[in-house]
Amino acid sequence: MGIQTSKRLRKPREFQEVRNQGKRILCGPFIFQCRRLSAEEGTARRFGVIASRRVGNAVKRNLGKRTFRELFRQHESALPPGSDCVIVLRASFDQHSFSDLESRYLRACATLLTAAAADQPAE
Repeated sequence: MGIQTSKRLRKPREFQEVRNQGKRILCGPFIFQCRRLSAEEGTARRFGVIASRRVGNAVKRNLGKRTFRELFRQHESALPPGSDCVIVLRASFDQHSFSDLESRYLRACATLLTAAAADQPAE
């Protein structure tokens, strides 16, 4: 069971837009970057993971990608609607437990939700 294609960032241009225009949150073993989409771009939440060779060998990189895809799958609703999210892995991610990575991920999502709520005009 994976992530649907419609919920994935696939093209390098999509990753670059998130990296250039998105909010960046340093979370220790990973960097969390998220960009809010305009209303006409859609309300789907999309996700991507970057793991360069500096992270480690292919086995370690794939473990990191699988771990964060699972976090996204389990906690997709924690992201604001209409957002693109990119996780950039750091080499130390495997020194942290799954529950620690999960709590850091959820904390970053909560930060985005509070920022999104602050951006909404009061009615």
